Amino acid sequence: MFIEYGREISPEQSKRFDVIIEVMKAIEPQVEGLLADHLEKSRRWYPHEVVPWGEGVDYIEKPWKEEQNSLRPEVVLALETNLLTEDNLPFYHAQIAAVVDRDSVWGEWNRLWTAEEGGHAAAMRDYLFLMRVMDPVLIEQNRLAYMRQGFQRDFADPLEVFAYTSAQELATRISHLRAGQKADEPIILKILQLISRDENFHYIFYRSVVKEILAIAPELMLPAIVNQFYSFEMPGSNMSGFELRLATIANEGIYGAREHRDLVIMPVINYWKISELTGLSPESQKAQERILKLEKILDRMVERQERKSRKTDVGVSG
Repeated sequence: MFIEYGREISPEQSKRFDVIIEVMKAIEPQVEGLLADHLEKSRRWYPHEVVPWGEGVDYIEKPWKEEQNSLRPEVVLALETNLLTEDNLPFYHAQIAAVVDRDSVWGEWNRLWTAEEGGHAAAMRDYLFLMRVMDPVLIEQNRLAYMRQGFQRDFADPLEVFAYTSAQELATRISHLRAGQKADEPIILKILQLISRDENFHYIFYRSVVKEILAIAPELMLPAIVNQFYSFEMPGSNMSGFELRLATIANEGIYGAREHRDLVIMPVINYWKISELTGLSPESQKAQERILKLEKILDRMVERQERKSRKTDVGVSG
């Protein structure tokens, strides 16, 4: 197990990292069990089996036109946003690979996770091209622009990676599934149901890792949860028109502040039984209290977003 951030760290940070590495080594048997459980329960599927290849028409013979798309613009924006998020997979893989030993069970999981996520982008892109949902040139231009910017989130240590991915994987599951339901088109619904099932298994892995660490080192895990949950944002914040994308997706009822509170953050916190942790140090108690205060903070975020949405609706109808 190693940590390679390419930057100097203080002696205090180095000492803390050594403790984290020991904790991660201590739970490797449990992680091996989680990996085996994932391999047993997650059913493999293949993009070529669900993508509608019979719908394909040569773009040279039949150039793309906007009227060829049958999906609503809001759904198209959600699908493209989700695809762009999946496209940045190399950066997500690299950030995890930088904090684990490639020859450990952690490295094995990261490679498997990457392989499964790669299939998601392939299936979604194939669908958008074959069904002529978007201008294929625009899809590629946006992909190249977004990937040139990359993805960089500040993780102080591996535990923050696990805290973040616990919420992010669940949020992605919901976003994909809701987008498929809103599309009202059976093929993309099937594709996104399969992707959402994968994301749920990924979420189960990461949330279980955090639970194992909380059981033996809450003084390390609780601050990591605080840091990532208080600053949480989905991958894509540097995406072109990201704020508009977020607002559109939230207004469409796919993913917004309410879903983030009710379907992601609070279920994860409740699963970890944060409120039931006892015997904590004073610093750990402070972190516990901050986590338990999140619900009220998220309540205000929901109120602001929905108030803003109502004003927008009034303005449009007027």
